[in-house]
Amino acid sequence: MNARTILFLTAIFIFLGILVVVALRYYLRARHASAGSWEQLLERLTVLDRDGVAKIALDYADESGRRKTESLSTELESSQIFGLIGGLAGLEALEKNCAVLIDMAFFVQQWYPEALVLAEELRLSAREIEWHVERLRGAAKTGNLEPSFASYAQPAIAKYYLMTQRVLALYERGNLPMLIDLQRAI
Repeated sequence: MNARTILFLTAIFIFLGILVVVALRYYLRARHASAGSWEQLLERLTVLDRDGVAKIALDYADESGRRKTESLSTELESSQIFGLIGGLAGLEALEKNCAVLIDMAFFVQQWYPEALVLAEELRLSAREIEWHVERLRGAAKTGNLEPSFASYAQPAIAKYYLMTQRVLALYERGNLPMLIDLQRAI
């Protein structure tokens, strides 16, 4: 075998290995979500101030998730956002809730296969929220939490708000009996 063939085969094996790892991850996540009961999923949710989350999110973006232009936005102050969400601890609880929302979408997949697409969208949104929260953790370590809070917290909260709305819409479209419990919990 020449060097080009070996390089090509190596690239193919690496690609196939990545595909297997990704497929295994999704399989295990779906199995984990479906293995748990609905009550266990609800217990994992941390209660957040629903009205505060909505106020912060809708100050930043409209109902569809499009960011408001500077002229339309009321621009909550960092201290107001900090108080409404409960500071960095509130954002960390919000971050943990993202994983539960993803599991809830996987849970619905048993009856509503289209939920897989939403679960992937939620996973990407959760990664974005993790990024924002990580920036705030770094800012807290350097003593710059207050000035950075609005820049990172508000987009994360808006993304979380949209995640909750999408999960609620999924349960409503599926006409699932758990919708009422979910509406109370989120």
